[in-house]
Amino acid sequence: MTVRLERSQGRTSSWSVDLRPFLPSFLLGGYGVFILSLFARGVMTWYINPAYVWCTTLAGAVLCGMGAVGLARRSAPACACCGTDCDCNSGESAPRLGTYVLLALPLFLALIFPPRGLAAFSANERGPQIAGISAVHGIGTLRRVSLSVDTRSFSMQDWVGALSADPNPRDYKGKSVQVSGMILHAPASVPAGYVMVMRYLITCCIADARPVGVIVKDTSHGALRDSQWVTVTGAMGSANEAGQLVTVVNPTKIMPIKSGNPYIY
Repeated sequence: MTVRLERSQGRTSSWSVDLRPFLPSFLLGGYGVFILSLFARGVMTWYINPAYVWCTTLAGAVLCGMGAVGLARRSAPACACCGTDCDCNSGESAPRLGTYVLLALPLFLALIFPPRGLAAFSANERGPQIAGISAVHGIGTLRRVSLSVDTRSFSMQDWVGALSADPNPRDYKGKSVQVSGMILHAPASVPAGYVMVMRYLITCCIADARPVGVIVKDTSHGALRDSQWVTVTGAMGSANEAGQLVTVVNPTKIMPIKSGNPYIY
């Protein structure tokens, strides 16, 4: 990318400024500003585990600093040329403009498309892991349920951890449940007439997000839609799936709610 200025003062002179040496600094600064904007808007946890927020924010600040230093230290190669014969090449082979366009493409896409959490449509592609049926690894909280435990305060993460540690439906019969999450219809191993209420379990970042959740009896007569957020209140029970008893939630109330954070960590 070259800016050429010409003027006429008895003879024709032109100055050529190559902007390509500045582009790496602009790219570094651009990615740094984008990372810091995610932190400022409070949406960085839509991409990564909260444990990595501060180090990622620091990396964004470092990128901004590197971009600023690069711009301050870089002097644009320029030459004054007389007539039509002019060779302004300094001997260095600068990368082609297309290289910088490819490097900047992810940044442009991030600016065009606002941050958004995963919805239910990607759950089937990633493979839903149903608590009490699938083995769910990486749950930070594992709470076994006994008759003396009050489960009314259990979160989705608590239930997924408990059912992973002990999938026997008899140990949960009648236990109070109140969980919030997204609706997913007809995932694998869900009995007819039931839906999955799910969230995404993140170990490191959105790339390793796994859909996990519990089975809930659909008492809405088909009114529930995929990706719809609900709070389910009810009690644990069991249902037969392919000759096997599985733990399910028998709801007393399914209330639509405003979309929340789709991730658990």
